[in-house]
Amino acid sequence: MKEEREENYQYCRRIAEEIENVTDGKLYHCPYCGNDFCMDDTEEYETEDGDTAIHCPNCKEELLTDELEPLSVYDYFSDALDIEFTVDAQREYKGICIWVTVGGPSIWVDTNAGEVKLAWWGERATAYLSRSACDAIDEYGEELYNC
Repeated sequence: MKEEREENYQYCRRIAEEIENVTDGKLYHCPYCGNDFCMDDTEEYETEDGDTAIHCPNCKEELLTDELEPLSVYDYFSDALDIEFTVDAQREYKGICIWVTVGGPSIWVDTNAGEVKLAWWGERATAYLSRSACDAIDEYGEELYNC
């Protein structure tokens, strides 16, 4: 039981770290293997042509850094499974919950609480998000709400 709690917390923490990397502009998508990676997990080097490049930490392909663009909050949440808006009595946006997985386990981001939350049967786990990450997600959420 204790091992399951720790595993759930670590899973929740990985999602929170990924979101922090997105909002900090550090998460990129490899055009070769399709995996996402954090720029902190790579080392830049100069190519023979004088360009700056890295190797994808997943597939090891060479990527020119000036051709890479970080994933945005819009990219990250583009396939969200459900979204719930929190509004006040005047119907003004106050926060958002975005479900990124459902079923086993269910994981959602709650900007009102500043947390990534996980539920799996009776187990729960929480990982905190920085205020700056929540603000970036709320910008996204407010734009969606006002469309």
